[in-house]
Amino acid sequence: MGLASELALAVLVVGFLMVGRKSLRALIRFYALQNLLLALLAFALAEGQWVFIAAGALLFLLKGFLIPAYLLRLLDRLEVSHEVESYLSIPLSLLMGGGLVALGFWAGEAFVLPGARLPEAVPVALSLILLGMFSMATRKKAITQVLGFLALENGVFLLALAESHGLPLFVELGVALDAFAAVFLAGILIFRIKETFGHLDTARLRELRG
Repeated sequence: MGLASELALAVLVVGFLMVGRKSLRALIRFYALQNLLLALLAFALAEGQWVFIAAGALLFLLKGFLIPAYLLRLLDRLEVSHEVESYLSIPLSLLMGGGLVALGFWAGEAFVLPGARLPEAVPVALSLILLGMFSMATRKKAITQVLGFLALENGVFLLALAESHGLPLFVELGVALDAFAAVFLAGILIFRIKETFGHLDTARLRELRG
């Protein structure tokens, strides 16, 4: 197994551990670690191609440091409980997360394109996408649902790295900047929700529907 494959598996391990975290700060730090590993993976696949180097550098700076720092600052300003709240218990979440990883690996082979750069990472990418969707569906707080979306987006990024031989730089820039804009706008929305309703529990917000 080469370095790139090992990094892809490390990304998946971090994604799986995020499913079982109870601390929001730990969850954000795991997200940062996942992005740093993805950046290293982009560098490992570069082989002198500047597109991969630029994508890795952008991922390293923007999603490895700036977005996590913004989320940690937002967490301090919100003055809410730093414990992850879920509809499911941690053991059940991990069990279902393991099932989704198994599903991703079972279905992954069908999504490998001919000439894929890192075919063994395609099942990993699908697993990350499923875990991100799972987190969005089972977490109660809005900020943890944002983190679920970001984890899902990392799966899409890994899928692009695994399948392609270099996306145009403007595509990489667009994806990264879209993620940053989404987090920034979500932060404003979350702050307004907390200011208006005094909590961030989306389950309680559903009670407001007429």
